[in-house]
Amino acid sequence: MKKNNERTVSIIGTGLSSIFSCLRISEALSVRIQVFDKARGLGGRLATRRADGGRFDHGAQYMKINEISNLKEIEKLINNNIITNNGESERFFSPTGMTNIAKFLLKDFDIKKEHKLLSINKDKGHYILNFENNETIPTDDIILTCPMPQTIEILSNSDIDYDYDALNELKQLEYHPCIVVMIKSKNKLLNLNKELGSELDFKNISWVGDNYLKKVSEIENFYTVQCSPKFSLEHFDLEYEEINQILDKNLKDIFGLNYEVMSNHKWRYSIPKNFYQKDSSLILDSSGFIGICGDIFTNGKVDGAIRSGISMAEKYIKYEI
Repeated sequence: MKKNNERTVSIIGTGLSSIFSCLRISEALSVRIQVFDKARGLGGRLATRRADGGRFDHGAQYMKINEISNLKEIEKLINNNIITNNGESERFFSPTGMTNIAKFLLKDFDIKKEHKLLSINKDKGHYILNFENNETIPTDDIILTCPMPQTIEILSNSDIDYDYDALNELKQLEYHPCIVVMIKSKNKLLNLNKELGSELDFKNISWVGDNYLKKVSEIENFYTVQCSPKFSLEHFDLEYEEINQILDKNLKDIFGLNYEVMSNHKWRYSIPKNFYQKDSSLILDSSGFIGICGDIFTNGKVDGAIRSGISMAEKYIKYEI
């Protein structure tokens, strides 16, 4: 095996599991870390979008840190005002947008955006990463943090050996989708705003978040609407215009007549339906190193994604040492 300072580990994805794997590995080892994301931005579901002078968090709305408040990285986020809360609330958010969490924590890493990994093969002892943009990049070790169906697709397209039995178990893991509608309203939702927004019992809508209350938007009445898992599944393949027409009555019930849809987004893999029960992360190939982590190994929440990333880092550090 190469010495630490001669090895390269490639981490696929820039969500919370990836972030905490990066941070913990970089502290313990002198390996070269390179990070890839298929998107133009960082953070996965730590996602923020601009529209008409305002901003929307259209992925994760907040994070509960009760279980992870003692982590030094969380303390750093609070001390640098990257995350905060309103009063004594247990819900923490990032002023100007949740994506700032990823930008802050990954600022010292080599990030290659718009790099969608298609497959992996081996050549002369190296893994070769094959990307959609036709780049091929060698690496010694790999950590996959993307949603499980995407990870399975990558491995199924790859010409490498790995633990096929474990992969078959991972194929049983599924996600709820989520359709998101970003709304500009002329009306304040005084009855709905509890902390940062409200969970709703509507058949089609499960959450309305207030981006002004979260300090994400400097303009009032910019709201993030998350559709229910059932509605999202049934209508996921429709065009946005059709979805918005179906939701119109619900949206009028919430916002009144004077609302405007500013943008939409679809998260195909939003909330895990079920979880991997055996561990918080998984090594699929110990002859080299291919590791997998993400919130589907834990509880589907922010703290779980972080714990899975730390678990993966600990396994990699042990492997290297």
